[in-house]
Order: sequence, then C-alpha cells, then structure tokens
Amino acid sequence: MKRLAGGAGRILAICGALWTLAGTPGAAEPVTIFAAASLRDAVGDVAAAFEAETGQDTTLVFAASSAIARQAAAGAPADVVLLADVAWADWLVEQGVLEAVTPVAGNALVVVSRAPGQLESAQDLPDALGDGVLAVAQVDAVPAGRYAKAALTSLGLWDALAPRAVQADNVRAALRFVERGEAALGIGYASDLVALPDLHEVYRFAPETHPPITYAGGAITPAGAPFMAYLVEPAAQDILSDWGFLPGWAAP
Repeated sequence: MKRLAGGAGRILAICGALWTLAGTPGAAEPVTIFAAASLRDAVGDVAAAFEAETGQDTTLVFAASSAIARQAAAGAPADVVLLADVAWADWLVEQGVLEAVTPVAGNALVVVSRAPGQLESAQDLPDALGDGVLAVAQVDAVPAGRYAKAALTSLGLWDALAPRAVQADNVRAALRFVERGEAALGIGYASDLVALPDLHEVYRFAPETHPPITYAGGAITPAGAPFMAYLVEPAAQDILSDWGFLPGWAAP
C-alpha cells in the first residue's frame, strides 16, 4: 500500500541556481540528501523511517538528476546524492565528488495517459496522440528523457514523434502536463503512477529498448554514510517497493 510522504525533515527544491543552506546555530546539522525528482515520495518515506530509527534529522532536495549532479559537483552542501541513472553517478566519481557508486533501485519506462486503456504496440503511439503532444523530460540531460528517446529511437518512432514532444525539466513536471490535460500522453516511470494515481499506464517499453534504469548514488561526506547504508537495508527497500520501484539488484 502506498505510504504518504511529507513528514521527513525539510523538503526543498532547486531550479537552476546554486543551492545554499544555512545551518541553525547550536543545532545538529541534518543529513542533506539531493535526490532525483522521481524519488520524491519514496525517499521522503525512507527519510522519515531513518529519522525515527536513528534520531538524525534530514533535509531533502529534489530536482532532475542532471541538475543535482551539477550542483553537487559545484560544491553544494549535500551529504548524499541519489540519481536516476548510473551515468550521472559515475560522472560524479570522475569529478572526485563520490568515491563509489551504489545501486539502490530500478524502474520501468511507461507511456501514461489520463484515460485507462492499453496500446497493443508502440507503433500505435502516433495515432494515440491524435492532435495532442507527448510530454517527456529533457531528452539531452534528464535520465527519464534520455530513456524515452532511446526507447522511441530503437522502435523507429523518434523522428516522427520528436516534433510533437514537449520537454520538461524533470519527469514529474512532464507527467504533470498529462495530469492537467495539456499533453495527450507522457513517458515516465512506473513508480510515478503510484504518486500520480489519476494517470494510467497504457504501454510499457521492453527493457531492451533502452539502457537499464538504475537509481544509484553515494555518500559525499561521512555524515551521509549511515543513510546510504540504511537505504539498501530491507526496511528501506520495502518502502521503495511500495512506491513502485524495483530492488537495486533487479533493475530491468
């Protein structure tokens, strides 16, 4: 059953500008976690469970993986970074920000609609769009967008659909277009449908049509190590599963 996020620490967002965080004099600093937007609800619940078990406060920052990776590389005060693909995590290793990368969850790539139903084939996508547009995350930077472009390209559909694609800063923002009726269809993660119950999965891309969707990250500072250790424990993995994610070792 879906849990309700929102009780853990402080949840903040970043949109392009460098992140600044002021500590409270005399108070223990919270563990600051930068995470991909698609992890918002799940990591919120994991953080709440972590706080309850350890007594350690957390601060949560959510944005596109590309944005938070660049923020971390620029020196933003994150203790933990969790990204929607291994490539950005590996980039942070190359930048000297992370010493190692830990896979924490997997996901599936789906086409979503406000109306229930099922497309028999991905080749039905152009007709299913009608006169509408296809909402996706930014295809050149955001993992969900890159996965979407890769899947459509492998199926021979990208050239036809690219002019009808509306790109958003992150996957949740893309699916909000569909939720508000501004886009006929969107491409996002299966886990997003748990957090956005008004949307419906109408097609699931085969895993071989795109790179494996693996959420990965690591502790940037020693203060973040306990949270990373907790994230791969069964209790945290159960929370991720409740929100529609796959275990880190079973990414499709």
